[in-house]
Amino acid sequence: MSSRFRSDSRFRSGSRSRAGIQPRPQLFGKVAHTPGWLHRTAPGVKLAVIALIGVVALIFRDPVINWSMFAVLVILGFTARLRPHHFLKTWIYAAVLIIIVVAMQYFFGSLRAGLTVGGTVFACVQAALLLTLTTTVAQLLDTFTVIVSPLRFLGASPDTIALTASLMVRAISHISGLLGEADRAARARGLDSSIKARVVPAILRSVKYAQDTGRALDARGIVD
Repeated sequence: MSSRFRSDSRFRSGSRSRAGIQPRPQLFGKVAHTPGWLHRTAPGVKLAVIALIGVVALIFRDPVINWSMFAVLVILGFTARLRPHHFLKTWIYAAVLIIIVVAMQYFFGSLRAGLTVGGTVFACVQAALLLTLTTTVAQLLDTFTVIVSPLRFLGASPDTIALTASLMVRAISHISGLLGEADRAARARGLDSSIKARVVPAILRSVKYAQDTGRALDARGIVD
């Protein structure tokens, strides 16, 4: 009797774990467990490099330069002991957007403009990946707090600004997971071609996530 009870308990436990909430894909905010030289680099330096990449991309607007920056960032990631599986999922999501942009630019503008936008997005996404894969949220919080500390003299709260930035990083992964769940639900109902069935549920759940986050912060007295 007891062995049967334990067997039934293990079965129910396994069923609950399989039927439970599945982990959402993490596009950003998940640190790689293979520490390399980028892990030891100061977060402020990495943020400065990201800002420089954005400035270069906006000033030159050249597809060769932008895609070259992306290639260099990929190589840097590999030298820092990061692996292709750290990047592939985010590359796929970005590629979908880039294909749409390039197609629109090709029909309504020029192919060069589309390739420029694509290179800019991929370079910035790769730079952000290198930052979040090699920097913990706590390190980012400390760095953001230092960066915005001069705003204290204007009446702003550096801690609140840093917290907002960290919540934004986490929200990217959460919302991407909501989009994936809405897409799978639409396919299960045979609504593969319905944009409304894919987007509206994700928007509503994103709003609920924002409201729940706000209530949690307010209940803890973190923000006024």
